[in-house]
Amino acid sequence: MHARIRTSSIVGMVMTMLATIGVSLALAPPAHAEVISDIAYAPAQPAGSRGHLLDLYLPSSGIGITPRPLLIWHSGSAWSSDDGKVGAAAIADIFNAKGFAVAGVSVRSSSQAIFPAQVHDIKAAIRWLRAHAGDYQLDPNRFAMMGTSSGGWLTEMATLTGGVSSLEGTIGTTGVSSAVQGGLAFFSPTDFLQMNAQNLPTGGLNHDSPASPESLLIGCALQTCPAQVALANPLTYVDSNDPPLLFLHGQADFLVPHGQSVLLYNKIKTSCGKAQFISIPGADHGLSWVLDPARFGTQTSYTTQNCAGTTVVGSPNPTWDTFEGFLRGALKMGTSCQVAWAPTVWDTGLTASVTITNTGTTPIDRWVVTWTWPGNQHITVGWNATVTQTGAQVTARDAGHNAVIGASSATSFGFEATYSGTNAPPPEFKLNGIVCTRVFG
Repeated sequence: MHARIRTSSIVGMVMTMLATIGVSLALAPPAHAEVISDIAYAPAQPAGSRGHLLDLYLPSSGIGITPRPLLIWHSGSAWSSDDGKVGAAAIADIFNAKGFAVAGVSVRSSSQAIFPAQVHDIKAAIRWLRAHAGDYQLDPNRFAMMGTSSGGWLTEMATLTGGVSSLEGTIGTTGVSSAVQGGLAFFSPTDFLQMNAQNLPTGGLNHDSPASPESLLIGCALQTCPAQVALANPLTYVDSNDPPLLFLHGQADFLVPHGQSVLLYNKIKTSCGKAQFISIPGADHGLSWVLDPARFGTQTSYTTQNCAGTTVVGSPNPTWDTFEGFLRGALKMGTSCQVAWAPTVWDTGLTASVTITNTGTTPIDRWVVTWTWPGNQHITVGWNATVTQTGAQVTARDAGHNAVIGASSATSFGFEATYSGTNAPPPEFKLNGIVCTRVFG
């Protein structure tokens, strides 16, 4: 059984969580039309626990496109909590407004089950969400995951282990892909065996202790069971076919050494994978540290693709807009665009050619162009796209053969329409939910 909650009943909770994870409170009202809480994606193990539940936050009608991309969130707790979906309300308040659906997912704590149970759980949740994508207008081909600390570790494991059968598990929905198409991880542990050696000169946690969070996750003191620890190391699964991964880490992190992300970046680079690593001087462990505007311009961004890396100091700033751009690129939705409008008009009608140029650096796979007529134009037929109109709102979807638009490439479609009276051109075109530069052909 799960509950549907309207936006007005969760505003207070959203404001509390925004403050908790370090998000500015100076935001517009929540953009979620509906919250569906406590969906059981698998049976409770043990009975009465919460590590089998997820909450789903759906954008308001008219925001973004349908089907919607999905962002899966898990809050870190050093694997000590089975309520990792807490915190998703604040993330949804940001990303619903950008057209993303958001799912907050809980998994079992280390006291309830040791590794790999947590990976089995997140994969079961992803399979459930994909199997039910049609019920909630989710795009099953555009799933991404985000998390902090141990939630970042879970994000990296989910992102880097698509197709690893030994980590699928058998709980919940089966027979559906558990892959995600991108990941965004904050200050995550990776190679537990090296954490003590990477601690700050001023000290840090004793990760090798039998009572450390990492040892409790694995079920043994780390240095006594290196083979088991290796199976929980995201680096073990890195290869050139992995989806893009963005991760951030503070250089002054006391709880999870900054070197853990350095190891991951270097492994992805040598494996010819796709990653961006943003390293922030002076930042400790927490979103309020790595997203602090006072540190903007001091960060170093390392990017690797096609076996080559680049290093940029001072850009991009670690902001939610930067993260949206990464996610849109990873999900092949497009990050910037231009639309050329070339009509031929007569007394009662027009034909128009519309050329879409992908001005971003990542390919677009499947597109939707939307606009609103300022006059009383009405579409009668379209070509090279499925063009539909409801009132003044027009939606043009790719025709399949022209679904992919490479970086710095273009595709075109056309239509015929009738009108009477005014025939002003559309003031704005959006491609997959983002505003395009408009030019006249």
